[in-house]
Amino acid sequence: MNQKEAEKLSILLMQVQARLNESVAYVRDLDSKDEFEMYRGAVGQVMGTLYLDIEEKLWSRFPELRPKSMDGPYEVSEEIFEPRFYQWNDQENT
Repeated sequence: MNQKEAEKLSILLMQVQARLNESVAYVRDLDSKDEFEMYRGAVGQVMGTLYLDIEEKLWSRFPELRPKSMDGPYEVSEEIFEPRFYQWNDQENT
């Protein structure tokens, strides 16, 4: 895999992480507390595996692709996350 191919994969993985995060907010806002806690735990395991076993390994091979939010040099365009699956207002849900 070359850098351009790795960049496409890195963007895809960040999009997946964002969608999973949005899905947790969706369940939090629309389902019971018990269902939300179960769902959040399961999604947390998936996200942890995705991050530790896939993204970290990819960014180790291509450190120039590590996002700034992860102390890397790569500037992530917010446009990659559009359209959003679910938007919420954090201030209303805290």
